[in-house]
Amino acid sequence: MQNAIVAIIVLAAACYAVWRLAPAALRNALAARSGSIARAGGASAQLARRIEIKASEAAANAGGCGSCGPCKGCATGRGEAEAEADQSS
Repeated sequence: MQNAIVAIIVLAAACYAVWRLAPAALRNALAARSGSIARAGGASAQLARRIEIKASEAAANAGGCGSCGPCKGCATGRGEAEAEADQSS
C-alpha cells in the first residue's frame, strides 16, 4: 500500500515538473486535448469540459516563451534592454 502511495506521489510530481518545464506551445496543445483525454478515461462530458477549461487557464498562466510580452529577447538571445538600446541607436 505504501509503495502505491509513493508511486502516485512520484507520478504526480513528474507530471507537474513536465507541465511547468514544457514549452508554452506543448502546454497549450495538451490543454486543448485534455477534455478528450478525460472523456476517454471515462469522465462525463461536463467534467471533461471543466478539466479542459482549467487546463487552458493553467497553460495561459504558466509563463514560458511568448508569454512575457513583445520584448523579442527570447527569439534573439538578447534581453529587452539590449534590444531597445539597439533600436534607439
